[in-house]
Amino acid sequence: MKNKIGLLAILAVVIVVVAVSGCNDNTQTNGTNANAINDKSTKVAIFNNGSTWAHVEMVANATYKNGTNMTVWADTFIKPNGNVTIDLSQILGYGNEPLPAGTTIRVQSWKGLFNATGGGQGMLNISFQGWSNNRYPTANDKLTNVTYNPLSISTLPANITDSIAYIATHQTELDKIHPIDTSDQEPLYEEELIVVNADGTVTITVTRIPELCRAIASIV
Repeated sequence: MKNKIGLLAILAVVIVVVAVSGCNDNTQTNGTNANAINDKSTKVAIFNNGSTWAHVEMVANATYKNGTNMTVWADTFIKPNGNVTIDLSQILGYGNEPLPAGTTIRVQSWKGLFNATGGGQGMLNISFQGWSNNRYPTANDKLTNVTYNPLSISTLPANITDSIAYIATHQTELDKIHPIDTSDQEPLYEEELIVVNADGTVTITVTRIPELCRAIASIV
């Protein structure tokens, strides 16, 4: 993961979105499961609908509950038919509270495909979903699908054996996950807009469609 700091300003919070009933609590900070999801908090998950490991890296400027500006990095690997769930409220100091209505998040994300051997091409097929006030999303929590084909497949890092989301909020944390992947392994660039609604639901809009953009992906 790279230290992408030339980011869009964000009013308050991080990231994107998907899940089905039974989402995995696979968020890790510094390699430990430090962010198990809460019931009422605002959460985000990514679901891999494809047959190849999906990699999604997201970077956002965020506002902590006390008003402090912060940058949040998320480096996620999702196995085929797997998912990861991230508790945004916990990361930003809201605990088990939903994020405030009107929270707007602009996200930059880089994506790639991985498998054990690398080589060849495959199709990225993922979904994003966000929600609040329930442990798992409901039928009212809409999915945002992202597909792209063809996309080159890179070799999966040896230490990645299950779906996982590495989260960093400080440079020292980022340094520990920095070596996981390179720009060439996540050539697909996209931007999303996330809005938390008054009822806690989350609306996700793709504001820049997926495109091969190595120049952007190489920002460090």
